[in-house]
Order: sequence, then C-alpha cells, then structure tokens
Amino acid sequence: MIRVLIVDDEYIMRQGLKYMIHWEQEGYEIVGEATNGNEALRLTEELKPHIIISDIVMSVMDGVAFTEMVHKIYPDIAIIILSGYDKFEYVKKTLTNGAIDYILKPTLNEEELLNVLEKAAQKIPGYKRKEKSEGINYAAEMERYLIGMSQELDEVAFSQIFPYSHFHIFGMRIKNENEIPPNVSELLYQKIKKDVADFEAANGMVMILQEELVIVVMCAKPANDAQMIRFFEQMTAELAVLSEYILGVCSRTFDGMSLIRQYYRQDILAYADKVFYYKDLKFILADEMTEKEKIPAVKFDFFKYNKFLSMKEYGEALRLLEEYNTKALQSEIDIASLKNQIKNMVYYLLDQLDLTEEQKDAERYEYFREISMAHYEQDYKEVMRQILEKITAQIGVTQKTVDDRIPRMLAFIEKNYEQDLRLEDMAEEFNFNYHYLSAYFHQHMKEGFSDYLNEIRTAKACELLENTDLSIAQISEKVGYSEHSYFCRVFKKVTGKTPSVYRRKNHG
Repeated sequence: MIRVLIVDDEYIMRQGLKYMIHWEQEGYEIVGEATNGNEALRLTEELKPHIIISDIVMSVMDGVAFTEMVHKIYPDIAIIILSGYDKFEYVKKTLTNGAIDYILKPTLNEEELLNVLEKAAQKIPGYKRKEKSEGINYAAEMERYLIGMSQELDEVAFSQIFPYSHFHIFGMRIKNENEIPPNVSELLYQKIKKDVADFEAANGMVMILQEELVIVVMCAKPANDAQMIRFFEQMTAELAVLSEYILGVCSRTFDGMSLIRQYYRQDILAYADKVFYYKDLKFILADEMTEKEKIPAVKFDFFKYNKFLSMKEYGEALRLLEEYNTKALQSEIDIASLKNQIKNMVYYLLDQLDLTEEQKDAERYEYFREISMAHYEQDYKEVMRQILEKITAQIGVTQKTVDDRIPRMLAFIEKNYEQDLRLEDMAEEFNFNYHYLSAYFHQHMKEGFSDYLNEIRTAKACELLENTDLSIAQISEKVGYSEHSYFCRVFKKVTGKTPSVYRRKNHG
C-alpha cells in the first residue's frame, strides 16, 4: 500500500481526513500524524511515507519551510498542500518548493481527495499502486463507530473478530498535559499491541483515538471475564514502569457489540483524562468507582475580575481567582484548560502590580513553570497556595506604594497652589495618564482635583483676609487665581460668603 503521513495542527482536520475515505480499500495506509513541520520531519525519516498531506499555517515549523526541506532531503516524496482561501500566496511558495498539488480545506470532499491522491501516487518513481482492497479494515471501522462518524457496526462482519458475548473496553491516554515524550508514547502503544496480541484468553482489537487515547476492545467467554480484568490490571502495572503519568481504565462488563460505544463513552471517557486527580491510582475498574456527586463546571467571571483590577481592588480579584480555582478542581475540570486560565489571570494581575517589567517577567516565569510542573491535584493545590501567598504579599507592597502617592500629590498641590496649576501638570509630575489620574484622584479623595485645589486656595485666601490688609484682588492673585471675579465666585461657593463679607466678620 501507499504510505501516507498527515500533517496539520488541528485535531479536527486530521480526524476529518482520516475518516473521509476508506483508505485501505483505496490502496492507501495512514502511517502517522504530526502537528507541525518539525514533528513531521522526524516521522518522515522514521516512517518513510510515499505521500505527505500538509497544512501551511502551523507553529514551530510551517508548511512552507517543511515542504522546502522535505523536497531537498526526500525528493521522491509527493507532497499535497492543505490551504484556506486566503492563503494562496503561501500555496504558490509551496508549489515552487516542490509540492505537487493543493486542496482547499473549505471545499474538500471525498472525490477531490481521491483525485489528488491518485495524482500524487502517479508521481511516485517506480511505484505501482496495488489494486484496491476489498476487505474490511476492522480497526478503522471501529474507530469511526466510537467517535460517531458511523452510526452502527456491521455485527455480522465483526463477529469474525468478536465471536464471544462478554465484552470489556480498556482505555489509556499515552500523551497528556504532562508531556509524555513521543518515544515513550510509542513504547507504551507497542507494548499494548503486543500484550493484547499475546493474550490467548480473549480476542482483542487495539486502536488510537483522540490525541493518543489508546483503546482496546476485548471479548471472551463469560468464564474468562475475571482473567480479562487481571490482564488489563497487570498490563497497566507494567506500563507504569515506562511512565508514571498514566491511568488505565477498564469498563464494566457488558454483553453484545451494540453496547460498545455506550460503555466507551460512559466508562472510558469519564476517567481516561483524570490522571491528574488520581495520583495514587494507576488502574481504574469502572464498576468499583464510587459514584461522585456531579458538580457542574464553573465559568470564570472575567468581567468582574477586570473590574476589580481596574479599580485597584487586587485583594478582591485574588479572592475571585482563588474561589474559581477551588470550584474548578471540585468539578474535575480538564486540567490543561484550568492551568491555562489560571496562568492568564495571574499574568493580568501581575501586570497591575508595582513591579518593574523585569520583575514581572521573572515572577511569571517562576509561577508558570511551577503550575506546569504540578502533575497531580495535591501538588497543584500546594503550588497555588504558595503562589497566592506571594501575590498577596506583593499586593500589600503595591497597595502601600499606591497609598503613598496620594500624600505626595497633596504635598505637591500645597507647594504649587499659587501657580497656574492644572491636572496635566500633576499627571506629568507623577507619570500618570491624564484621564486615569482624574479617576484615581477622585477615587481616593472622594472629590475631583479642581474641587480640592479650590478648597486649598480658598483656605489660604481666608488666612490672608483675616490676617493681612492686602486687597481682595491681590489675595486672588496670590492664591493662584488670575481673574478676580472667578475667585469671588469660587470663594462664595466654598464658604457661603463673598470675600468682602468674610473679611468684615473675621478680620482681626
């Protein structure tokens, strides 16, 4: 068969390609998948594909650079490019670099895929494609059924693989957020395949679904049910020697092929991604697990969080973050998603604190590394406790710094009230945005900058009216007002009296 490698950073796209046609029946075999050009280069050397189907826009190494490198190193490999409508400039570069054709993602269909594969096959030097296979690829059909691409199994055909009525499904994620190395993932997969093939008490089928989720569907005579369970448990113990970050899940016993998808969803998907929450378990038997009270997933209130930050209410923002983190863990949310959310919120919070950019970068690096390295719930809780304590302490320092600014601003006004003092001058002096300073001053003083300045000037004017014989016009100018009439209006607004009336009643 013609070996095909699929390269695309979108899991849904890779799945769509895998199940768009019956590859084996058409004379092709998908030998591997990669998420970027760098990973694909490694697999190209290892798997020796005849055809590579590659996306253009990917991280690490994009399709343009990947195509150029493959064409130089492996000129006989036929490359087909996947593209969106708005990426044709990139497509032209890949065609120049050696790609033989391209297909548009939005309009891709079965007929077009088969046509471009046939064109690629004809470009393979000295390679004659075998006739289409008329047989059934049982593993591919089972994959399609489990993920919902087909609605039923051909139970008559599958009875050749599963002649017995007693079933179990086993599942294990061999690549997770703890980043099990690719070589270890491959060792795990190969061991599972070998062990299942060597197990004589039951018939089994092995496949990989959903980002390195290995599934084993196995059936046996009822008398061998306990032996099947022991087999899965022993295999998991041996796999744990290769990697500690695994969790083997065995479904409840069920009778008949018609229930395979039901128990895959109910038992396997319920626990396969929960290694983070089960540090002391390596093997789970679904019917022995205590039914937990279903705690609904929580959503983080970004609007409230941002509002707290904008109002400098850092303690409230931190409380909201801590409360969300606790509830998310209780609902056993997907840990990769939770960690990313927490990192984002910590990033925004640190950005508001009184730290240099170098300090912010250093603390983000430290906190993010600690969060990423917390592989189990207990470890993660302790890491978050320490991080929140450190941020709380930093909030205290920042709050003190923020509070110290107001006395310094008041002293600045006291020193300069006689001048033509404007809010712009104070914003420049204290390195504040003009509009932000206006809100900041009002928040802390409960009145605006102009009102406060008028009160200071009026108080100084009162002293001069009481203790000197300066004219009202002279006093007006001395306390910072260039217009006598404006001074009189402000004075009366603040004291309730005109300057003349105030002097008559209070002049010594």
